[in-house]
Amino acid sequence: MAENLNIFDFSLSAEDMDAILKLDTGALVVMPSHHDPEIVKWFMSMLPKK
Repeated sequence: MAENLNIFDFSLSAEDMDAILKLDTGALVVMPSHHDPEIVKWFMSMLPKK
């Protein structure tokens, strides 16, 4: 747990930041659209029932 909490023990160079920015393609990865009611309904159906 201590290692997980130590998040400020590194730095990113300008080249690292450029490489990270290039990873963003603008495409949604996790959920196609939370604005589409059918997608939201499908996603909610996948959650465990309480």
